[in-house]
Order: sequence, then C-alpha cells, then structure tokens
Amino acid sequence: MNLKIIFFIFFIFTGVFLFSQVTPPAPSKKDNPKPINLINADMEEVNEHVFNGNIVYSGHVIAEHETSHLEADSIIYFSDKNFIEARGNVFFRDKQSTLNCKKLTYNGITRNAIAYHNVKLVTPDQTVETEEMIYDANRDVAYFDNWGTVYKGDNITHTKVGKYFVKDNRIELGDNSTLESPEYILEGSDIKYDAKNEIATFTKFTRITNKKDPTVYVTGSTGSYNTKTKQSDLKNDGKVYYQGKILSGNDLFFDEIKGFGRGIKNVKLEEPKEKRYLIGEYAEVYQFKDSAMITGRPYMVKAFTKDSLYIHSDTLIAIQGKDKKSTIRGYHNGRLFKSNVSGKSDSLVYQETIGRIDFYKKPIFWSTGGRQLTADTLSAYLNSSSQAIDSIYGRSHAFVISKVDSLSPKLEFNQAKGRMLHAYFQNEELHLVNLKGNAESITYVEEESKTKGKQRTGISISVCGILQGEFVERKMDIVSCQLSAESKLYPESRLPEQNRYLPDFEWRDDERLKKWQDIFPDVFPYNKNEPRKTIEQLLEEEKKQNAKVSNR
Repeated sequence: MNLKIIFFIFFIFTGVFLFSQVTPPAPSKKDNPKPINLINADMEEVNEHVFNGNIVYSGHVIAEHETSHLEADSIIYFSDKNFIEARGNVFFRDKQSTLNCKKLTYNGITRNAIAYHNVKLVTPDQTVETEEMIYDANRDVAYFDNWGTVYKGDNITHTKVGKYFVKDNRIELGDNSTLESPEYILEGSDIKYDAKNEIATFTKFTRITNKKDPTVYVTGSTGSYNTKTKQSDLKNDGKVYYQGKILSGNDLFFDEIKGFGRGIKNVKLEEPKEKRYLIGEYAEVYQFKDSAMITGRPYMVKAFTKDSLYIHSDTLIAIQGKDKKSTIRGYHNGRLFKSNVSGKSDSLVYQETIGRIDFYKKPIFWSTGGRQLTADTLSAYLNSSSQAIDSIYGRSHAFVISKVDSLSPKLEFNQAKGRMLHAYFQNEELHLVNLKGNAESITYVEEESKTKGKQRTGISISVCGILQGEFVERKMDIVSCQLSAESKLYPESRLPEQNRYLPDFEWRDDERLKKWQDIFPDVFPYNKNEPRKTIEQLLEEEKKQNAKVSNR
C-alpha cells in the first residue's frame, strides 16, 4: 500500500494551494501493479464466514507496497483484489513525514487509498488534520470534503473541501476557507497560496483582515496578498478599508506596514461618516499621515441634505486633523459648484472643520440671478445647520457685478468695488454686500411711479469709504454710502456708454458653471508615465506662494 504518497502530497502543500470548488479524484489503474507485501503480523486468522474468507492479520502488522511503509493493529488482506483494509492505530512513515489515522483502505491495482477518522499528517513544515481523505497515488492527488485544518507555524488554514496536486505543488480548497496567522486572516474561496514566496492569490471574493487592527482590511474578487510584506494587489472590485475610509478602484495596491495605498482608474476615496467622496483616475493614500492625493480629472463630492457640493482641481489633497475633519486642497484649475453658487480659481482650500472654502489666484464667484464676485482672494463660508453658503469674504480688489435685468440681452450692470468685501446670503441667494476702502459704485436707478410702475430715472455714480448694497428682487440697490461720500445721478442720455463701467470691469458670465459636470474644464486622463509631484512638493509650493503673497 502506497501510503507514502499520501504524506508526500501534504508535504508539497508547503508549495502552492488554490481555494475553489473542487471534485474528488477519479480512480485510475496502473499497468502491471505490484502486489501488497505483508512484512510482519503476530497473528493470522481465516474465517470463511467473515470478510469472505480473506486473511485477517493482527498484532503489530507491517505491510509495504512499493516505497510505502504501513503499521496497524490489524489488516484484512483481500489477495484476489490486491486490496487491504487497515484498522486501529494506523501509522505511515515516509522519509521525514508521518501519517496517523484510525482506519485506512488501499487498492493495490488502482493505488487508491482512503484514510478515516482523526487523520493527521505531520511534515517538517506543517500538520494537516481531517476526518476522511482519498488519495490517488497514480495521479498524486488527495482529497477531503468534511473540513480540514492545516497548521504551519502560527499560520492556520481551515477549509471544508480540499484537493491536493503533488506534481503541480498546489491544493484546491473549497468555499468558506481561511488562512490565518497572528497578524492577519484571509477568508474566502478560490485562493492560491505559494508558501515559497508567501503570496496568496484569489479569483473569488476574499477578505483580508489585519488582526491587530480589524478596522483595517481589504476585499476583492481578484488579486493577491503577500503574507510576509503585508501588501495587497487588487483588481476590478477591490476595496481598502482604513480609519473609517474606503478606497476603491480598478487597480489597487495597499501596504499595511507602511500604511500606503494606491489606486488607478475609477478611483474613489469614501468617508461615509462625513458623506464625502474623492473621485479620480489616480490616488495615493497615507494612512499614518491621515492624508491622500488624487489626480486624473479628480473631484470632491460633499453630500448635503438638499444638494451636494462639488469641487475640482487638477490635483486634490486631503489631510485629516485630530478632530477627524479634513482639509481639502486643490491645485490648479479649481472649480466649485453648488445648486445656488459656482466658482473658479487657480487653487482652493476647503477646511471642513470650520466650513470655509478659500480661493486663490484670480478667483471668481457666481450666484443665482446673474451676480458675479471677484477679488484677489475669496473665502466662502458654509452654515453648518443650513448646509448652505451664507457669506463670502473678499480681500483686495473686490468687485461685485450684477446684471440689471438677468433676462435682458442688454449689457447693463450694477457694479461696486472696494478693497475688502463681505457678501451675505439669504435663502441661498446673495442678499447684501459691504465694501470697504476706496469704494465705488455704478447703479441703474429706478423709482416707483403711481401710473407707470417702475421707471428708470438715471445712473448713479458713488464714491465713499464704506458702501453697502442690498439686492432687491435680484437687483442691487445702494443702501448707504459712508465716509467722504460723493454721489451723483446722471440721466442716461448724459452718461456715455464707455463711462458706465468701473475701471477693471470684466463680465465673465460665459465662464459660469451651470451644472456640476462643468467643474471639469478638460478631461485629465491618468498617465502612469507622467512624473507626479508628491504631497510634500505640492505643500511646499503652496508655502512659497503664500510667502510671496504675504510679502506684497
């Protein structure tokens, strides 16, 4: 009986194993099979009424077949079929490996063996335990379907079904399988593990959990996991879970030791608790720095109760603070869209903690009703309860433009400018603006007539230190002009067209974002060969730029 091969199959298990739906090996025949040899038995007994009259050997029975060695309490030898059945303390030894069980049958013609009850295989590298095992020595294949456990050092593998291939150095394991160590757990099916390089691969849904921090885990239906370096490569539907965030994408890499993740194509970084999503074609996440970078047509979505806030830049960086709130920085081609406002700038910063969005380098804001705000820098403030932008602050060269009649093709504009701007919203519409420092305004004045309704009476030009304008029915009226105020009302016929615009007037309504998809000025596909700036480089550039601004 060639029980040697039973052991050898498990010895090879140290090589590769594959988890999948498996089928038992079919019996095969070997040309000119050798007979099973009985080496020793303390007692020999023949009973015509028991075991069809075949010989029963008992008492330190030893049998050999080809290169295998078997010992048992008793053996029933069916000589006409070249078949034996071993019972009681079955022991098999081959080289440095041993196999123990309570019962074993072996067919010398097909070289098919079946081990039963408390089956335990011990090799220099591992121990395998199960209740029943089939082994085809001709094909070097072993199989079990009633749960088995494989121990290799601190690593433990559980599976209901297992099929071992000696020549291919692999084992197939069925559903509900786990590969476990003190540091991680792999759960799933269709997993292939190569113990030589310590890499597991899988083609069906699998979950890999960090046992020291169960909140860190990865899932996917296609990929690999290096059990030594703790690195995961995931394809198609892979996801990385860490610190309440979820990174997904078509091609994912995650290093648990370094806390570094990378995603390529259809990448999404979700933070469900904050209802915030970063989406793009390429992303890098740094778990231990609480930061992430995303490029390739990236954008952020912050979901609110009534609508959502959309932000885009060529590169977005998210840095999480101690309060678990994040700061989102956007570099180049910054865009913002919300149902009632939109904006553009070269760069932007969204501070989630205080609900403020800063826009730098030629920022511009549009509000419903044809209203435009510009300044050297603009800051928008989100109301935490209403989840709406309730004010905007502008620094240096502030300029407010409102079309007199948003539905009219006439290019008539109410305008106001100054050094500093405070703009306030009411019911999500621009309601009031305060301008300080060399304030100027040009407004089209209308008065109510008892017979003809509102009639235009002229164009007012005002200059003062502090100017306040209020929007009434989406039209800007000057409420007050204080500190060295000078105002003059001109009949339209007396004020030439070229004098109806303040210096530096620029109407940019053709750039206004009308829907959220307009946040993308162009398509920025991810190019893996294009050099990318690191988070540190981008932040250093921002630091230098801010230093230049402050020194002006």
